[in-house]
Amino acid sequence: MYFVHPQIKFNIGNIKKVVFSFIKSSDPAALKKLEGMFPGKEIVFTDMGRSAFKLIIESFNLQNSKMLVPAYICDVFYPIFKQYHISPVFLDADKETFNISGNELKEKITPETKSILVSHTYGLPVNIGKIREIAGSQVLVIEDCAHSFGNKTGNAGDASFFSLYKSFPTSRGGMAILPKNMKAKDLPKTCFNPRDFLSLLNSFSIFAYIFKQFGSGIAKTIPRKEKLTQPSLLNRVSMNLFLNLLDDFEKVLPQRIKLALFFQSELKKLGFEVQDSQNNVFTYLSALVPENTDRDGLVKKLRKHNIFCTRIWHTPIVFNPEVQKEYSLNLAGFPNTIDISKRVINFPLQNFYTEKDIRKMALALTKSINAL
Repeated sequence: MYFVHPQIKFNIGNIKKVVFSFIKSSDPAALKKLEGMFPGKEIVFTDMGRSAFKLIIESFNLQNSKMLVPAYICDVFYPIFKQYHISPVFLDADKETFNISGNELKEKITPETKSILVSHTYGLPVNIGKIREIAGSQVLVIEDCAHSFGNKTGNAGDASFFSLYKSFPTSRGGMAILPKNMKAKDLPKTCFNPRDFLSLLNSFSIFAYIFKQFGSGIAKTIPRKEKLTQPSLLNRVSMNLFLNLLDDFEKVLPQRIKLALFFQSELKKLGFEVQDSQNNVFTYLSALVPENTDRDGLVKKLRKHNIFCTRIWHTPIVFNPEVQKEYSLNLAGFPNTIDISKRVINFPLQNFYTEKDIRKMALALTKSINAL
């Protein structure tokens, strides 16, 4: 069984790390290593990535300002823009990188622009140096590193934020990276709750399979604590999970990238369009299905082979009817975002996969395409 979200390989060593996350403090050396990844920065652990983004808004007083934002991004940002009275100006995506393009930035930046949200989509980093050349030194650059842990992103912008559970099986977790001299406000504490426990179980393939079949109804009955309007601290267990798994992540990252490149070569043979590989950590192994291919039908057929792909984001923020109405958007202005959202597919790629796993998925993909 193959899943996109972070998985834990079932073995004694990993089970011990999970258990120790509940009963013991994390290794101080892991935290020291993390601090070394962001020299001269202030690290704040938050309950969610969106909370880290809110903390950045509050720390830099970006309320009631104009922000340039990728059109191809999750619509979870919409309520945040409303909460802080931010006026977003959306930039169309580049079809080869899924990130914003410099030409689009040049067209839409104005003297009123106070900040730019730059997303390293699916793990492929944006050149922040080029962004600064176009934007100038007076515009704040915020890095959305939710998909790009491990490729030295998060240091080039004025501030950055991470969504830890997209790269690690931590149940939840965000991280804000602020200037060292900036004192972040005190945040309320959170506790590991029943929904977090279910999310942790979902990191093991057998439970993930059960939840895929029967879990949608159960999830709706458990409150989603991440919907708190104010940013909060990350709970102790999730933070321990992250730090306890950090060393393993670094060790296997080169192998993950190697497998991703091999998978990309197989996808190209089938007519898929893939991202650039330079400095890509492949948090999501994402590609565009060949034109005129039934992407949603393909996703369903792959499930019969126990390959559970996702479609992040098939409904980006500019597809939200409320967003379109609120900001008077005409979707005709975002042709690349529309095309990507209709064709994007995210394939499973776990840190413990082997070339045999990739070949198996590639064969199943070939069969599924032929069956469409």
